[in-house]
Parts: sequence; structure tokens; C-alpha cells
Amino acid sequence: MEFSNPELNMANLPRAEEAGLLPVDERYYTVLLYNNVLIWSIFFFILLVIMVINEEFHSYVAAGITFSIYSLLCFLSFRLNYLSFKNTAFAVREYDILYQKGWLIKSLHVCPFIRIQHCSVDAGVFERNLGIAKLKIYSSGGNNTDIVIPGLKLEEAQALRELIISKGHAE
Repeated sequence: MEFSNPELNMANLPRAEEAGLLPVDERYYTVLLYNNVLIWSIFFFILLVIMVINEEFHSYVAAGITFSIYSLLCFLSFRLNYLSFKNTAFAVREYDILYQKGWLIKSLHVCPFIRIQHCSVDAGVFERNLGIAKLKIYSSGGNNTDIVIPGLKLEEAQALRELIISKGHAE
């Protein structure tokens, strides 16, 4: 038998970037907002306690500067969450699942069904109240091989989980 290893034409290779990515549910942005408000409220309370205890913050100038910086950081946090939400999408193809995230540094994860070991559907307090969930996909491989797709309708996440399980058993 003669060994053969021909070159592939790079122009004819399938491109994951051309897959029709679906955005996550709009209600996921509400979860991000709730989480952000909760974190910034706790931070505000801690900042307020520090300002009351520490006499250096009893001047209007120090308080004004502190709250200006707090407001700027809070605004940036909310804006970055929005940009992150707008760039979160996924796609399911015949042999794999794709997940895209990030706005400054975009990453596209492609996970073949054959490499998936386990998947689960999880929902936090805010997600449960809004009827959405996240699909956690655990795959074989090294670091950063697991995928978490947030902001799926609960029924959609469960259907995807069943599809992934059935694809894994069929392989």
C-alpha cells in the first residue's frame, strides 16, 4: 500500500464563522443588569460606610471625587455588559455546536458532539424568574474546553441538552 497525504485547498475548507449564529434571549440582558445592580449596590454600601467612618471623606470635594469615580466605573460596567451581551451567540450544526462571545476580543468555540462528555441545564435565581437557563457543555480535552451558553429559553436549553445526549450516543 502506498502512503498518500495530498494537500487540501484552503479556499474550500468549511468556515465556522459563516454559520448562522443565533443571539441569546433578550431576557439574559436583564439577568446581567440585575447582577450588575446587585454588585454595584454592595460596592456603594461599602463605599458609604468607609466614607462615614473615615474623616478624610467628610469634605464635599472628597465625596464628590469619590462618587464621580464610582459613577464612571458603574457606567463603564453597564456599557461593557451590554456590549458583551450583544456579541454572545451560538449555533448548532449537524456535527458540532458553536459559541461566540466577546466584543473586544471575540472568541468562537467549536465543540464537536463526539467530544462532549456531559451537559447540564442550570438556572440561577434571576434566570429562573425570567424563564431562561444556561447550557453547560463539558468536553474532553485540555483547558478551556467547556462551553457555557447563557440566555437560552428553558425549553430550548433542555431540547439542546437532549439533542447533544442523543448525538453522543449515536456516534
